[in-house]
Parts: sequence; C-alpha cells; structure tokens
Amino acid sequence: MTMSVLHPHKADTLTAQNIVDSYRSAYYAANSRAGDCRHSHGRWFLVNGVERERGWLLVEVERLRQETISKVVDDNADSAKNRIFRLIRRLKRL
Repeated sequence: MTMSVLHPHKADTLTAQNIVDSYRSAYYAANSRAGDCRHSHGRWFLVNGVERERGWLLVEVERLRQETISKVVDDNADSAKNRIFRLIRRLKRL
C-alpha cells in the first residue's frame, strides 16, 4: 500500500478532488497565483498542461508546502534581523 503525504495512512481514501484541491491550495500559497490542475482519468492528472501521475502530484504538493514554509521562515528571520539592526542603531545614538 502506498503512503500518502497528504494524509498518512489514508492513501485509499483520497479522492481525485481532494488531491486537486490540495495542489491548487499549495501552489497558490507558494506562488501567489493559481495553478491549473484537473483530474484526467484513473491515476492521471493534468497539471499546468502536463499529464502527471498521482504519486508525482502528491510529492509535488508536499514540495510546494515545504517551499511555502521555507519562505515564511526566511521572511521572519529577515524581520528579526531588521529589529536587531534598528536596536543597534538606536543604541549607537545614545
């Protein structure tokens, strides 16, 4: 049995619509624009004009989610650095 990266231990219960919705949501979160994804037939999906297998799509959803998390972490690190630099500038003025 194949493990699902979207819902562990529930690979059999994922519908094509669940997978399409997950991809669209993850793509939008990572790229700030809508990704095109439709169920083609069986285990095949049409993703941005390219036919892809279900397993590939599940891995791609996880990659997009990790990319989004990475961006958020980087943005927060930058904001923390900015706060530190502002504090240093204030202290220098004293």
